[in-house]
Amino acid sequence: MRRNRLLRTSNFRLTVLYVGLFGASVCVILLVTYWAIAGLLAQQLEADIKLDLHDLQEEYRLGGLPRLQKTLEGRLHSRDHADYYLLQTRAGRRIAGNLPAMPPVRTWQNLPPPAGGSPVAEHAYIRAHGVVLPPDGLFLLVGHDAHRLREVRALILDAFAWSLAATVVLGVLGGIVMSAGMLRRIDAINRTSAQIMQGDLARRIPLSGNDDEFDRLSENLNAMLDRIAALMQGLHQVSNDIAHDLRTPLTRLRQRLEGARASARSVEDFDMAVEAAISDTDAILETFSALLRIAQLEAGAQRASFDDVSLSDVFTTVVDLYAPVADDRGRKLLSRIEPNIHVAGDRQLLTQMIVNLIENAFDHSPGGQSIEVSLGAGSEGPIGLVADNGPGIPPAERERVFQRFYRLDRSRSQPGSGLGLSLVAAIAQLHAIKVELSDNGPGLRVTLQFPHQALAMALA
Repeated sequence: MRRNRLLRTSNFRLTVLYVGLFGASVCVILLVTYWAIAGLLAQQLEADIKLDLHDLQEEYRLGGLPRLQKTLEGRLHSRDHADYYLLQTRAGRRIAGNLPAMPPVRTWQNLPPPAGGSPVAEHAYIRAHGVVLPPDGLFLLVGHDAHRLREVRALILDAFAWSLAATVVLGVLGGIVMSAGMLRRIDAINRTSAQIMQGDLARRIPLSGNDDEFDRLSENLNAMLDRIAALMQGLHQVSNDIAHDLRTPLTRLRQRLEGARASARSVEDFDMAVEAAISDTDAILETFSALLRIAQLEAGAQRASFDDVSLSDVFTTVVDLYAPVADDRGRKLLSRIEPNIHVAGDRQLLTQMIVNLIENAFDHSPGGQSIEVSLGAGSEGPIGLVADNGPGIPPAERERVFQRFYRLDRSRSQPGSGLGLSLVAAIAQLHAIKVELSDNGPGLRVTLQFPHQALAMALA
């Protein structure tokens, strides 16, 4: 079964395709090599024959028929029939040589070896060329055994066959090995996925440590699983928070309605009960709206609306809006905002974040105190600050105040849902803003480290 899976993998099919293409390339290369080497050897053989003919023609020119005949006889005895010669008259009578008489042909021709020749020659052919010797009209034919040429061609063809076979075998074996490795990695991913689907949400895909594409894929999948686990944990937390924190206003709403039904004696009593019920209902709806908005922000769906935002204008607008409010509440709102500071983001959300921080400072600082708001340029990006002189937040509680519905013990008697800083955290996460809570001595200092504009646009 595993072998069938191995052979059906896309990697193995791709390997077979590349083996076919590479095999075709090897065939082309070997064929070109074959024709080149065989052609070179044939040219060398013909060049030797032409040189031999030229030498014999010189012998005939210098010494006539007797000298040519003597030279041919000497060559036949010294070369052990490796070369073939024919010298015949115009009438076709053989004078010398080891080839039978034949019609005079003055072009290249392939002749069968003569009967009784060497065993090697019986399995080859003779490459020959003839000329007519003036003035007597003698026909001289010189031929060389082409057995070596045939051997080289056979050797090249054998090498061709073995090379092609080795290419196919090694390619298929390599494909099997690579497919087996890929199959192991995919099986690990499948096993992990199956365990996660069975409920083991803490399981993660193992890495090989090679930093290859599978490791990068596994890292991305693990990061995705971490994100899903965090979202599920957040959803579970929201469900628990809703079950616990919204039970009180719902119970209070029910009690108001039951009290009105039991004790109201006039239209005015019923109107007062209805007004109180509507107020409680509005508070509950606002809580649900805030939870929905936080969920949308954490999903990152609004990054597509990012644009260039004048952060200086955002801070200035919020400060101008809350300056009269600070006077009415007996507080001082101090600001120090540098101009022409821009970031990439959603203007409405950034405004909401600053508003929540200022309102949080108003709610937790006593009358007569100052609230400081500032914005300036930093080496890593713009830096915003909202600081108050209230009681502050203990260091052990600073990470927890960003959780939904979480409220300090001293704040539980005050109105609110405990979602203001949760919304700030969601907006900051969407914009890659680092939020740091620190002691203002006394009070709370909230530092906002904004990213550079290019980084924020890249996140979008």
